[in-house]
Amino acid sequence: MLGLITAMVLLLAACSPPSTGSNKGEEQNTAKEGERTQIHWLQHWVSEQGPDKINEVKAAFEAKYPEIELIIDDLPFAQEHDKILALDLAGSPPDIITASGAWVTEFADAGIISPIDEYVAKLPQEYKDALEGPMFLPWKGKLYGVPVTFGNMGLFYNKKILEAANVQPPTTWEEFEAAAVKVTDASKNQYAMTGNLVADPPTVISYEIFPYILQAGGKIINNNRAAFNSPEGVQALEFYKRLVKELKVMTPGELIAGEKEKRANFSAGNIAFMFEGPWGVAIQKKANPNLEFGVVPMPAGKTTGTIAQGSVLTLAAKGKNKDAAWKFIEFMGSAEGQLLWDKATNFFPYNKQTMQDEYFQSNEYLKVFIDQHNSAKNVEVIDNFLPDATDLRKQFTIEVQNFLTDKKTAQKALEDAAAYWDAAFVKAGL
Repeated sequence: MLGLITAMVLLLAACSPPSTGSNKGEEQNTAKEGERTQIHWLQHWVSEQGPDKINEVKAAFEAKYPEIELIIDDLPFAQEHDKILALDLAGSPPDIITASGAWVTEFADAGIISPIDEYVAKLPQEYKDALEGPMFLPWKGKLYGVPVTFGNMGLFYNKKILEAANVQPPTTWEEFEAAAVKVTDASKNQYAMTGNLVADPPTVISYEIFPYILQAGGKIINNNRAAFNSPEGVQALEFYKRLVKELKVMTPGELIAGEKEKRANFSAGNIAFMFEGPWGVAIQKKANPNLEFGVVPMPAGKTTGTIAQGSVLTLAAKGKNKDAAWKFIEFMGSAEGQLLWDKATNFFPYNKQTMQDEYFQSNEYLKVFIDQHNSAKNVEVIDNFLPDATDLRKQFTIEVQNFLTDKKTAQKALEDAAAYWDAAFVKAGL
């Protein structure tokens, strides 16, 4: 009985969204005549950026729509996914859900978020053209979210290490390999890169492996099937293994390190290179304000390529104020909303019009990612189109580990991963 009571208390607690506003814990209701309509936005950036910056966005939106009050519900990113599931189960979700790319298909298939096609159809063509791209595509024939954050992977480099070795930032695989060998000195605990390929959580695969496949001229998925089990995929894995095992230019312990360890090693000043997104600029400046680093496009193999990912704003299927919530989503996807958001948070814009603003064009770091977005020949977004993306990425990582530890050939590892992915696509009805 005590266990049952405890479980009920925990469930009730899980079904009450945290809020940074003054109405914490109150149920959302449609406003009476003369009252403001309240909408709740669940996201994870207040804890990362601070409430002042997010409140700039809130103030601008409410000035544009004075009949609506935006309540900002905040959770750490690591807790957000499970909280959304609990709130939906309880029938009390926020009106607007911030969905990481890997969650979109899961939430759509589970009926947690609603299609937005009827709202998008009413948007001006210029607005839709500005959002056209790999994160604004349908899942099973329907649109589910408007992109609000975006980024591709670039090459971060330690200026002091490269200068001491008389090395220029590499632009090709050949230059990258030569530079990696030259800057590595194990006796000084100095390496070209952090070897990080932990399987859980499987986020590092987007940084460390997928870009190589694209640079080799391959693809990750094609027509709702795995496409990485190709000669280009094999070439990419063998190049990676050569760096790790033969040339030994990466820190030891590559199978147990993740994003946290990678970023900590780079900020410590003993790592020459790091594959990272635009969000990493602020992370490094905060971790070590004295670190001198630069950013350049990813080195090219057969072609130029990089993986891209981000988050979208979605309408909760059980939300009580969809029309008012859509106004906020539309505002955040606009050139005006994205510029305001990115200036407040130093994020990378998705809206093509916003990308051209002088704020980004004059930023030595962000401009690199914008230029790479516009010029790289092989850029792919995969998370938004994978059924149960987290599981598929984990299985892919495990197979790469099998290759690195000589349990499988590159071809066998990729074929086994592809079979797992294809079975998931078939199960999803694709």
